[in-house]
Amino acid sequence: MRWLIAALVVGAVGCGERTSSADAARADSSAAGYAVGARGESSAVAAASSAASPADSQPRAAARVATTTTTMNTTVAAAPRETPASTSKPAPPRDTVKAGARNTTVPNVATRPAHRDSTAAPVSVPEGPVRVNEFLTYDERSHTVSLQLIAGYNGLNGSLNYNGATHGSHGLYVPTGWRIHVAVTNRDSDLQHSAIVVQKVLPPPIEPSEPAFTAAALPQLDEGLQEDETGTLDFVADRAGQYMIACGVPGHAQAGMWLQLAVSNGLKVPAYR
Repeated sequence: MRWLIAALVVGAVGCGERTSSADAARADSSAAGYAVGARGESSAVAAASSAASPADSQPRAAARVATTTTTMNTTVAAAPRETPASTSKPAPPRDTVKAGARNTTVPNVATRPAHRDSTAAPVSVPEGPVRVNEFLTYDERSHTVSLQLIAGYNGLNGSLNYNGATHGSHGLYVPTGWRIHVAVTNRDSDLQHSAIVVQKVLPPPIEPSEPAFTAAALPQLDEGLQEDETGTLDFVADRAGQYMIACGVPGHAQAGMWLQLAVSNGLKVPAYR
């Protein structure tokens, strides 16, 4: 017991010394100009709180300022601009009449033929001869036709052909009243050939002799032309109708040596087809 009592006494004395030492240190700090706060444990807590308060208060204050600034900017940006009622003008109405006119279509306009001016100048007639192909040339001003008629043009039908055509597969088409000039050439080295214009009759006569127009036959009608010999027919087709240009040598026309000749009132210019 004695040792326990002695220990307690010594401890109390030590605590008193430590408290006195702390008070002495606080007095020295206060004299030096330091804020020492309250005494004891509450003083330490207060000192810790006061030391932490300035650091905490500054960020919080800055956050409040930033939040206020952001709110103000957002409010200003979102606020619509007000226009005085006296200066605002309504949008002009659309012109519905013009829009309707643009979308309106007139029926049957595209299908109507263009109006022809009856006072327009007539189509000009070409000056000089017009060449249709290697066989036909015509002059519209003089109403003349020139036909090259080549007998035995090639070996088709045993050389019994004109311009390579037989049995009326091709022919001459002429307006009524035009003068026809036919230049006949025999290219066949084996047979003689001639030419005559007769009324179209099928089958053709064996020996045609009467021409349908004056001077529409070669003088050597029966015997025909020798190889490379030439002859001419020159006549006016003054009657419309269906005719044929046939070989006058007996039997040649019936064998298919003839062309079509059509004289028509409805034609404007000659054709060979």
